[in-house]
Amino acid sequence: MSIEHIKAMLRISCNFNTSSISHSFTISKEETLVVKCIKSTFILEVSSTEHQHVEYYTSIDQAAEALYKKIHAQKTH
Repeated sequence: MSIEHIKAMLRISCNFNTSSISHSFTISKEETLVVKCIKSTFILEVSSTEHQHVEYYTSIDQAAEALYKKIHAQKTH
């Protein structure tokens, strides 16, 4: 998945931030990243099912870059 595709998905979430839209990215058998825009804000929340870790981003570009790295890091192992 390209970084531009990820950015487009995140823009959709933020443009419709009065509803609950989430995107899931399967990283491995154990890990899925779930991304949503917190309602009525432009803050993106990225949570990991494996690590129970949550990160917040106020920039679509930063969130997309972080997701892109995590998605493609597994492919190099």
